[in-house]
Amino acid sequence: MSEARAKFPKKLRFLFDRSRYKVARGGRGSGKSWGFARALLIRGAQQTTRILCTREVQKSIQQSVHQLLKDQIGELGLGSFYEVLATEIRGKSGTQFFFSGLSDQTAESLKSFEGVDICWVEEAQSVTKSSWDILIPTIRKDGSEIWLTYNPQLESDETHVRFTLKPPPDCVNVELTYADNPWFTPEMEQERQDDYKRDPDLYAHIWEGACLREMEGAVFARQLRKMEA
Repeated sequence: MSEARAKFPKKLRFLFDRSRYKVARGGRGSGKSWGFARALLIRGAQQTTRILCTREVQKSIQQSVHQLLKDQIGELGLGSFYEVLATEIRGKSGTQFFFSGLSDQTAESLKSFEGVDICWVEEAQSVTKSSWDILIPTIRKDGSEIWLTYNPQLESDETHVRFTLKPPPDCVNVELTYADNPWFTPEMEQERQDDYKRDPDLYAHIWEGACLREMEGAVFARQLRKMEA
């Protein structure tokens, strides 16, 4: 297989090092998902890897990262290595990508994923305590890892508390913004500027990854300014 070269956010280099939990959080346009997809595809091309791509709710393959991975396979020039099927992606070395929602799973139904090497949880801010309590003990293969990408919502959300406010041992957690994204386009930059002009307080949540609770004081101040006007 020919050598593949890829742009990659500097803050996500830790994805190629060993850690039980790998977390990337931040606002819109930060490149988290693109970076995770590329890292997994590169890893799968280097060695046989079983990868579960999941989220809290996935009613169809269109709600998964299947299309994102397909697009990145093309961007990385790995089309001759990976076979993209309707509900699965396979590598010539035996690497496999599976896709499943968590809300429809039970401890019994998840047992089929016990042998996965990496579990990527996308939009992890929506994952409930019960789903984490079922998933984490299932991903138990020696050397297995759990990867998370999410945009923070509330400080009290289970994922934010579990992996950011009170992270477990052997957890790497990084925050990214649009400034860390090597693929940030002029169109996205214009959207970012428009959002800042439209609502500077909400902008902090959308683009900089601030929790909504952190914005309560700013929103109250805005309301006072309107009253004074």
